[in-house]
Amino acid sequence: MEILDNFLYILIEGEPESPEVPFIRRVIDNLINKELLSTIDYKVVEIGGSGNFNSIGKLIYPKSKLHQSIPIIAISDRDFRTQEEINKMTSKPDSDFLKKNSKSVKIIYWSRHEWENFLLEDTETIANLLNQIPIKTSQFKPYRSNITNNVTKAELDKWLIQYFQNLIMEEFLECLRFRFRHNLWLSLDKPKSLFLPDMEVWFKNQIVNKARESRKNIFRLKSMFTDTVQEKFWQSYINDPSKFDFQQAKIFFRGKEAVEHLRTEAIKHLSIENLGEPSFKELILRELDNNTNSLIVQELGLMLKPYFQQAANMIMKLHK
Repeated sequence: MEILDNFLYILIEGEPESPEVPFIRRVIDNLINKELLSTIDYKVVEIGGSGNFNSIGKLIYPKSKLHQSIPIIAISDRDFRTQEEINKMTSKPDSDFLKKNSKSVKIIYWSRHEWENFLLEDTETIANLLNQIPIKTSQFKPYRSNITNNVTKAELDKWLIQYFQNLIMEEFLECLRFRFRHNLWLSLDKPKSLFLPDMEVWFKNQIVNKARESRKNIFRLKSMFTDTVQEKFWQSYINDPSKFDFQQAKIFFRGKEAVEHLRTEAIKHLSIENLGEPSFKELILRELDNNTNSLIVQELGLMLKPYFQQAANMIMKLHK
């Protein structure tokens, strides 16, 4: 990996083929051109999972003048199930990341569960795009525009609301599984039923089974199920799914799966062919990347602005 001097390095969770990576590069270039970010040299590096952040950071720190004074930054999903740890990380001063025995990467977090969650706010844009995609009428006729069966923002939002309401117990299960794995690096088996009393019995059995499997005393986690159920967020959703907060669901629930749900529903509703998951996201992101009113573009600008300004100031000092 070639390390370029005086470049601000931004590490991204993702693979080279992920549409998120070129999107972030395009947005940064557009924000610089519009003077909404300082003009500096930067490099976005996709590194797979967040577990690779610090190992890649250790390759960059010794070879970069800029990163002797400014931490390497990394953009990560904000998993609200580990909010306490995120708060500790974000409150650490820059100097902590630059210590010789640390040299770790400073993670900046999306303000939503995943970056895809921001796309759920742009359902009007998504509807307009979907209505422009041609459909295949039959084996013998050419492709034509879909003029008979359009979709609206209201319909997309309705699909999302129904999807989230139906998914509350699955999201609750995902929360439990994540917290358990985060504590022990062990995975919970899937329950046979998502009915709350059955899940409680299942969780107690899992504690016993996983204690045998890990040969560790994990009975301190016995209260995890009831503690999670009693949290205000889950309590309100589980007790009355019809009154759940749609805006909160768009922030806290899994955005990647929600965007995929919109894609599959649109394919059925509009009879679209060959609209794969990567191409669907790519279509949306290409429509949004130069739109400074889009929430995801605004978010990127806010996240990166202080680091770009700090880097610009430091580069000026280095050149004096």
